[in-house]
Amino acid sequence: MSFFTKYAPHLAGVAAIAAVAGLAFPTIDFVRDLFAEPEAGPAPVVVVSETPGEPMVTMTLEQFEERQRYLRAQIEAELEQADGERRAQLQNELAVIQQRMQETEAAYAESVQRLEDLQQKLDEFEGSVPEERLAEASDLLAMGETGLADEIFAEIELAEQEAVERAATAAFARGEIAEQDIRWHDAAEHYTRAARLDPDWDNLKNAREFTGKTGDYALSFQLGVELLDWAKLNGTQEQQSIALNEHGITLQRLGQYHKAEELFVQALDIDKATIGEVHPNYATGLNNLALVVRTQGRYAEAEELYREALEVDKATIGEAHPSYATGLNNLANAVRAQGRYAEAEGLFREALEIGRATIGEAHPHYATHLSNLASVVEAQGRYAEAEGLFREALEIGKATIGEGHPDYASRLNNLAAAVEAQGRYAEAEGLYREALEITKAALGEAHPAYAIRLSNLAGVLVKLGRREEAGPMYEQALAIFTEALGSEHPNTKTVQGNLDAFRAGE
Repeated sequence: MSFFTKYAPHLAGVAAIAAVAGLAFPTIDFVRDLFAEPEAGPAPVVVVSETPGEPMVTMTLEQFEERQRYLRAQIEAELEQADGERRAQLQNELAVIQQRMQETEAAYAESVQRLEDLQQKLDEFEGSVPEERLAEASDLLAMGETGLADEIFAEIELAEQEAVERAATAAFARGEIAEQDIRWHDAAEHYTRAARLDPDWDNLKNAREFTGKTGDYALSFQLGVELLDWAKLNGTQEQQSIALNEHGITLQRLGQYHKAEELFVQALDIDKATIGEVHPNYATGLNNLALVVRTQGRYAEAEELYREALEVDKATIGEAHPSYATGLNNLANAVRAQGRYAEAEGLFREALEIGRATIGEAHPHYATHLSNLASVVEAQGRYAEAEGLFREALEIGKATIGEGHPDYASRLNNLAAAVEAQGRYAEAEGLYREALEITKAALGEAHPAYAIRLSNLAGVLVKLGRREEAGPMYEQALAIFTEALGSEHPNTKTVQGNLDAFRAGE
């Protein structure tokens, strides 16, 4: 739990309390003994502040020195019994005490300043702590006694931590409500607030997922890093695998395909050794790996992975499940990429029916199924039918993921292609440009999706006779694809072919 932001400046004094008495790196044992009275010492001399109401410290130099001797004796006594790491820590503490005893006046002046600072911090909590208790703590601080002040600060810290935990729980609950209502932007906002208040497993995981769903990939990336760090420090092996998959998804969306593939392979290795190969999470890992493999143009390899994942799903969650529909949808994409359109269409329609029966028609995943079906219908020359499906998917996307999401841009792009295929070039240009702007804002100009939009826009500009605008777009798209995917990727080769044909027609 992060310290409650509002009181961080005030509660900074808690850590300074042990240092007031001259103990570096205080431990629980020494905090308990820190405030023991010296056996004897001169009567205190009051140091009066120049301005009434300002802090005053009555601890004398001699009392401060006596305190250091007391602490040194405590450390030396424990050193006789300590070994290993604890002994090294005690030796460091002893060295600091000895240094302060050599520079007594400077150390004393620093302690006086810190005691005054602590008195001021106590005053900040007027109204939250009984006045008599605050006054007593302040008087004790003046004499160098920090015990009561420490108790008060600890109580406030605990109370504020509990308040933060309650706020995080409420934010997470609001995220769950928004998720249930398919309000993904709201869900992302609530889950992210929960993660910032209390960065635990559930909060970080859901925040990463929904910032990704809403296209905020920069934030999703940061949350993924935090989730991985949390899993490595605190998590089980299963949680480490999930975190690897979660972050891999973000990397894949950002176009960092090789890095994403490495994480997916690591996750599968963990799953194989822990949950085994007949488990829904193992199927999810296979699907993730297959997607990034397919994105890199290795379609046959991706198909094999998708089929393996589908068999695992069939054996575990059954065929009437949204995840099984997603698996069918993924397999169909790999089949379509290899030109087997009729087979792909059958798989897409099967996925669509399962989606309709399970998640309903107002869900973003249903829109994905529609859009994919439309793509394979379009590939078979049924442009008007494809246009209708694309428009239906677009409306669902507008109501769920919003118009600033990369997936919405993808559907605009696909609709534009169907419109272009029917000869409505000016209308297609407008749709391509809208898709381009959304992609630029969500993913940046170095992402392969941006290159796809550029290439398609260039193509319709050629048909509109505006070749001088199209040429630079083809060149920019080719440069993006080459950098992100390599010269052998199918998309790179397609744009290279388009550019070659364009130049040949000049």
